[in-house]
Amino acid sequence: MTTDPFQFCDNFNEPLDCTEPKTVKDVVYLEKKLFKKENPTYEDFGNFLYFTARETPGFRLVLSKPYNGLGKDTFRSGYVAYLKYGNSSERMEGNLFQNNVVVSFHYLGALLKEEFRHKGMEKSPFQLEDLGPISLEYKVLVPGMEPITKQRIVELHWK
Repeated sequence: MTTDPFQFCDNFNEPLDCTEPKTVKDVVYLEKKLFKKENPTYEDFGNFLYFTARETPGFRLVLSKPYNGLGKDTFRSGYVAYLKYGNSSERMEGNLFQNNVVVSFHYLGALLKEEFRHKGMEKSPFQLEDLGPISLEYKVLVPGMEPITKQRIVELHWK
């Protein structure tokens, strides 16, 4: 039996094991009482996701051999991961490396704020129900491998 070396994961421990595994379609529950803005805008919600909820879509990738047989510096300088939502694509902020494991994550709030600005709706009144499913695309360029592209849908709900 072969296991997929790519795993959606939103949180990791120090040895880079996945502590919050995710699937291609997830519902994330946010604490409404922590979102204290009156008459919030889409930008306010993006800030809430970034600073308070700290939602960080990510993944864990197991390599077939340490650093794909390349030197550590060569591997790291050639590695890049992107997270895309709508017309906005950002380089993932967090990248951690250990021999044959790579993890990357990005702040969902930062990506959503960029897309809200792109659409000119950042100052519009925000209602979570209007957001709908968030379709994310992960694109990973790993030295010594074909590019990896994965899709994931995240739905945000208040609890």
